[in-house]
Amino acid sequence: MGRKANPFRALKNRRYLLFWIPQSVSLMGTWIDSTLRGWLGVNLLPPDKASGFVGLVSFAKGFPSVLLSPLSGVLVDRWGSRRVLIFSQILDTVNAAFMAYLVYSSVLTPLQLLILSFFSGISGAFYIPSRSTFIGRIVPRNLLPNALAMHAFIFNLARMLGPSLAGFIARCWGIATGFLVNAISFVPLLLIVPTIPVEYEEKVVKRRSSFFSDLREGLSFVLSNNELLWTFLSAFVYSFFGVSYSTLMQVFARNVVKTDLLGYGLIMGSMGLGALGGALLAGSMEADEVASVREEIFLFFIGLSTFGVVLWPRSAFFLSFVNGMCQVVFFNITNSRTQFLSPEDKRGRVLSIYSLVTNGGSPLGAFTLGFLGNVVGIRDSYLFIALVLLSYSLLRFFAKKTVLVSRGHRSK
Repeated sequence: MGRKANPFRALKNRRYLLFWIPQSVSLMGTWIDSTLRGWLGVNLLPPDKASGFVGLVSFAKGFPSVLLSPLSGVLVDRWGSRRVLIFSQILDTVNAAFMAYLVYSSVLTPLQLLILSFFSGISGAFYIPSRSTFIGRIVPRNLLPNALAMHAFIFNLARMLGPSLAGFIARCWGIATGFLVNAISFVPLLLIVPTIPVEYEEKVVKRRSSFFSDLREGLSFVLSNNELLWTFLSAFVYSFFGVSYSTLMQVFARNVVKTDLLGYGLIMGSMGLGALGGALLAGSMEADEVASVREEIFLFFIGLSTFGVVLWPRSAFFLSFVNGMCQVVFFNITNSRTQFLSPEDKRGRVLSIYSLVTNGGSPLGAFTLGFLGNVVGIRDSYLFIALVLLSYSLLRFFAKKTVLVSRGHRSK
């Protein structure tokens, strides 16, 4: 790929560094919380009902994003990304504190966990578009892809370390303490974000059109932009099929790889290391290079690595590294291109639709492909994932190549 740059250069920007440090603390708390909620979900019900309940909790957390992401984008463009970001983090703080109280009091019920997971999904629907827009408004355009890569770096570092910290905290001080730690982890972010200067924010929040007119305007812009439509289609294919590699891996590891919880942890650890490597690779690319890279190349390697673990299940221990690396680079490319193609006054709405595509596809894909695994077997479900990803990436690659060749003939 072209010249390489310092993968940490966005951290030299003071405004981004002020956001990145407390965000790192918050993400660590979030993964501690997520691990403990999953553990509670498994243990609140009998073993024969636990898996279905965990799936229901995951659906309750993901479903609000499908409903609310486009609406949150309108609010980001009307109120400003900073206000919406702070609002979402206050909701998460209250949610975590309430979880700590219920667990400490030994009164948590499955219904309460389900309801709190639903509210966590509501805050997430506002958090993701506002966070991406906020990052785009505190760094120069040439640093945006690197800033997104640095966020992916800390996200995946937290994903690797958070579960271990959750287990340590739960063993030493109890599960309720883990939720309290998460609630406290939001405090630095809530204190610092209001102090970070935002260049463009006040120019786009004063709008006189109706709420639904703004919503239609954002949708119309996306539908009229061919490059955005193709990017969003690739993002949906990645979200529906590619993300299912990790969400269904626990079943694949147990039934196909024939390994235990430790083996599953090693597979996911390999994927996490790959994700960190992918973040560094994406961070070393210049902004113009990121915008022009063909994202279907990385979809191809995600599909190829999935096909590899189907043929040789034990290869999951090292092919997951490739999968994790390609997923992060793919996300960085599509997110950066979406921001570059979005006018400043519509960026929140366009990013909210991008969030809808990526976050809405993954729970739907996990549910559909998990059900397919119940019918035909998890190994054949993975084979289907691999074939779809390989077919789509090849079709995209050759279709675009054909278009470029035909344009070349017309220009002669």
